[in-house]
Amino acid sequence: MIQDIDTLRSPVQFSTSAEDIQQAVELAINKSNAVIERVVSEQAPTFKNTIELLAKNNNEFRTVTRALTFLQNASADEKICKASSKADIILDEFEVARDMRTDVYKVVRAVYDNKDEMSQLDEEDRLLVERLEHKLRANGAQLTAEQRTQVERVNKRLVELELKFTYNVDHATNHVMLSRAELDGLPASFFENRRSEFRGLTKKFIVLAQAAEATAVLKHATNEATRKTVYVAQSSHCPKNIALLQEAVHLRLEKAQLFGFATYADYVLNQRMAKTPAAVMELEESLSAKLRPLAEKEMAELCALKRTEVEAAGAVYDGFYEWDYIRYSSQAMANQHRVDMDEIKEYFALDSVLSKVLSLYTTTLGLKVIEASSVLPVWHPSVKTFEVWEADDSAFVGHIYLDLYEREDKYQDIAVWPLRSAVVGEDGTRMTPASAMLASFSEPTETTPVLLTHINVKYLVHALGHAFQNLCSKAKWSQLTAPRDFAEISSQMFVQWVWEPKSLRTLASHYQTGATMPDELIERLVASRNTSRAIRELRQVFRGIYDMDIHRITKPGTIDVVAHYNELSERVALANYGGAHVFKAATFSHIMQGYDCGYYSFMWASVISADMFSARFSGQDSDAEAGAAFRSEILQPGGACDPSASVERFLGRAPSNRAFLQTIGLN
Repeated sequence: MIQDIDTLRSPVQFSTSAEDIQQAVELAINKSNAVIERVVSEQAPTFKNTIELLAKNNNEFRTVTRALTFLQNASADEKICKASSKADIILDEFEVARDMRTDVYKVVRAVYDNKDEMSQLDEEDRLLVERLEHKLRANGAQLTAEQRTQVERVNKRLVELELKFTYNVDHATNHVMLSRAELDGLPASFFENRRSEFRGLTKKFIVLAQAAEATAVLKHATNEATRKTVYVAQSSHCPKNIALLQEAVHLRLEKAQLFGFATYADYVLNQRMAKTPAAVMELEESLSAKLRPLAEKEMAELCALKRTEVEAAGAVYDGFYEWDYIRYSSQAMANQHRVDMDEIKEYFALDSVLSKVLSLYTTTLGLKVIEASSVLPVWHPSVKTFEVWEADDSAFVGHIYLDLYEREDKYQDIAVWPLRSAVVGEDGTRMTPASAMLASFSEPTETTPVLLTHINVKYLVHALGHAFQNLCSKAKWSQLTAPRDFAEISSQMFVQWVWEPKSLRTLASHYQTGATMPDELIERLVASRNTSRAIRELRQVFRGIYDMDIHRITKPGTIDVVAHYNELSERVALANYGGAHVFKAATFSHIMQGYDCGYYSFMWASVISADMFSARFSGQDSDAEAGAAFRSEILQPGGACDPSASVERFLGRAPSNRAFLQTIGLN
């Protein structure tokens, strides 16, 4: 239900029934409409009687609706999931119609054009007016009635397509049935508590194609046919999503051209740090050219490993395929640096790592985290709740919710939702921020806790970076969210921790003995960072280029989203599907979840964050000094100031790609 302005430490209230969600949606929309009607009736619009009222209402609207729409990703109650998904559609449709209203644009534009008043506003309020004017204009408020009808139709359909695409990925249950012989090479722990069925006289184990267990098979299975079976299943589910993505690409182009842009990429990027598709492609193509020679060398090494293993078994080597990559890149790591990731996992028990990662964040940012002092409302009994305070106890900062274990129909990756931000409510007080992280780690067994791979530690650190970014932001207005290519920087920067010997000595302790990871093993782990690194980075580049390519078309029907994905990945990322029928584009969720024309943000942020970490956290500053500067210059402003200026203030200069390239071993 809709609550009054949150008081200090008040938790998020999660709806407990489909009826509650429906009622809350209606109340939020009615309240928003009432504010809009009041604003459009103003004869002499000012910041105070127009912009501020709209902004405060939007703050509360987002605070309420985020908690409602989040539940479709996490609730174990099917009715609540469906109601949450339906609410998402209704709310998106409402916002689309709201942001196209010409009467709202008229009063906002009156304030925007009042140069005297604009000059007296502080930077954040002035930026709010500018962003609001641009948003309304970019959503069609300045178009003709006929054009607005077209945009409204396109936007409504895009919402439907994006939600259907995401729902299909999140609720995919495809699996393969494999015998113990077919799963030769898998450790005994893999079979603990694993569901199985008899097919005739043969016991077959169920392996979910989209879960972490599939990765285990791709790494350990000695039988190539088994690896291929799992990879193809993993890369060919959600076939209905192909048509959804194809239609979305065409509709996005139609929308962009209604606003006078040649492509959808031009339409989106003019409000990002990058500004233009040309700037993005310059970054991606430059990195591709630098990475490719090293990636080809790495690929030749992986091919040699497979050839040796295949021929030693008396078989004929016939090539290196996508289902081989995880197995032989793991072997390369073991061979080159004597790093066995299964041994490494023993030092990363989930509960221990989580506590230490939280400590790293809080120590660096001047905060502290404690388990919630009372039972908070949650969407599932397994959710852990934490309070975040200033380190000196001078102020309560917010809440973190952690939902760590896999469940059927739950979001299948690691991600963070900003349930509530520290924006200003209608009475002028700040709301209490809250962040929720969802993950899908396997449940611990009776004998073994959840042991994380090093890459999962990296993902955990990255996700929590987004959680703390939301908690530390002091932007007053929800409209001033950080652009995608800026929002990724903080999480990417803190990921550097997982490769720093000093941090690893803190993070890594053996789950049985509690012993710190030995220095010699840390050295080998850090040295292994660049094993197949150019291939991995090149694949990130490929995805960024693919995102740009499908959104830079100027005519509908000129690109096949699946064929282009497969061809481009083979050409740019050195992929080889061996003729298998796969369509990974159908599960490329980022470009249907707000990262359309935004996937480049990961590489963009990797370059800038490596520079920031090298300049401040690996330099003469202490971590506390650098952390305080990072919190004040990057996290607190959020999108409430120019992001490029924020980066330059933190660095004391313009950013460079030198540090990023050096981490890969390139000059």
